[in-house]
Amino acid sequence: MLMPMRRLLSSFTRMILCVLAALMAGCSSAGISEAPVYVTNPQGQRVMALSMTTPRADAAAVKLLNGKVLICGGTSTALVGGVLNSAELYNPATETFEPTGSMNDPRQGQTITLLRDGRVLVAGGARNIGYRSELSSAEIYDPASGTFSPTGSMAVPREGHTATLLNDGRVMIAGGSDNGQHTISSAEVYDPGIGTFSPTGTMTVPREAHTATLLLNGQVLIAGGGRAGMPGGYIVYRNGELYDPRSGSFSLINSPMISDRVGASAVLLRDGRALIAGGKSSRILLAGRFGGTRNIASFAPLNTAEYYDPESHSFQKAPDMYGPHYLGTATLLTDGSVLVAGGWLQQGPVVIGSKEADLYDVTVGRFDQPPPMHVGRLDQTATMLDNGKVLVAGGINGKSYVSASVEFYERLHRRFELLPEGEPANAAPQE
Repeated sequence: MLMPMRRLLSSFTRMILCVLAALMAGCSSAGISEAPVYVTNPQGQRVMALSMTTPRADAAAVKLLNGKVLICGGTSTALVGGVLNSAELYNPATETFEPTGSMNDPRQGQTITLLRDGRVLVAGGARNIGYRSELSSAEIYDPASGTFSPTGSMAVPREGHTATLLNDGRVMIAGGSDNGQHTISSAEVYDPGIGTFSPTGTMTVPREAHTATLLLNGQVLIAGGGRAGMPGGYIVYRNGELYDPRSGSFSLINSPMISDRVGASAVLLRDGRALIAGGKSSRILLAGRFGGTRNIASFAPLNTAEYYDPESHSFQKAPDMYGPHYLGTATLLTDGSVLVAGGWLQQGPVVIGSKEADLYDVTVGRFDQPPPMHVGRLDQTATMLDNGKVLVAGGINGKSYVSASVEFYERLHRRFELLPEGEPANAAPQE
């Protein structure tokens, strides 16, 4: 069973978003808010669309055993002081959001893992924008009481790390950055039975913003990611490795990846292969007028994808997506298809959220392009519901504001939907 895993913003990326958000806000420290999103209800009235109780980007979300969705933390402004400790629940039965207990620490970029007993492990992340804001602490959410309580701390602070639920019920935490500038290779395992972390093997290279996928044989595929904190700047990896829970060790995969990737997304397909999609490459692109002062050098966002085949222990080319998805989400649907949505879209010097989505059709083995989302989204959450829909929530929207809006991907009609909320209101333009 593939469990939720969050691939997170690096501290470098968070700082960029902070600066860009401040520019969009006219350098104000009062915070950033988006314009309301409106939708027409079944009675033909123009009403506000359903949204979370607060704007959130770089938050964490997981579906609970009772079918509700827990969404916690993130940043509400992308500015210093905007990191949240609040949490809320989406109830599919009533189609409403409601507050639940708050975390003990404000966190953005934390991992979130549903444990076998129905509790939720939240680990690491950053308590603020800036150097040395990463957290080593972790906490447990108990759905029965609706409260968070501290649990054992990790050996080192981590942000940009991964968390994977192993078949034995433990959680393997790998990599990340411990201070916003230095990438680490260490890993540790959380035992929910005793509430403590213990060291396990070390990755073959330091990684952050990599992917981690639990394979059918119980091993964990670690792929791509990048490394900071060394001469020459940031390195993006074109390799992967396997973690074996039985030996507690990592081993490098001899076959290289098709492309170097950081900030990609990955899911386990039903045939046992892992699909790794999007991200950014270390290749440099120039945009603007060549020879002029408006040229912009940038890592290349990727519309490519690849498979990892555990039988041949190799990476293989997958069909291309219609658009690039760097820091987007990938969600396995009930029919085995994969929805890849949103991500980083650069318009001149400004970074915004993308509305575009790609759908990997498992029956034909290629990507199709559904209609776009109603709201652009970067670093949103995407959660599969028991009714087969995908809840897509928050993120940085198409105007670089942190969004509280939500929408739902409806598989049968292959489209995104907004739900109405509230009383009729004066019409206002959507984003």
